[in-house]
Amino acid sequence: MKRDMDKVRGVMLALEAKTGPFVLTYDTPSMGGTDDGAETVEYIVLLHSGGFLESTQRNVYRLSWAGHEFLDSVRDPEIWRQTKDGAAKIGSWSITLLGELAKGFLRAKAASLGLPIG
Repeated sequence: MKRDMDKVRGVMLALEAKTGPFVLTYDTPSMGGTDDGAETVEYIVLLHSGGFLESTQRNVYRLSWAGHEFLDSVRDPEIWRQTKDGAAKIGSWSITLLGELAKGFLRAKAASLGLPIG
């Protein structure tokens, strides 16, 4: 499976919207733009291995601090669009670079609003 960053973001947003931890089961639903439950599971496993989700027990997940930080930087749909457009110009990127690009666009937005960002 090739990572689709829109689905990564979508799954994270869906997990954030849930109250309490998320439990993987045999009938895990599709979420965040995934096509089926199996794809959802693949993204959850990837996000966990990348440190964006944590698990306190088997098949029980929640967003980690790093997951919340990434999600907060890409939450705004316009910032997300700009981030993807910027990454496309580079031609290759990692999730870390996407987060850094998003933070740059957030800083630029804050500056344009006259907010002091150091």
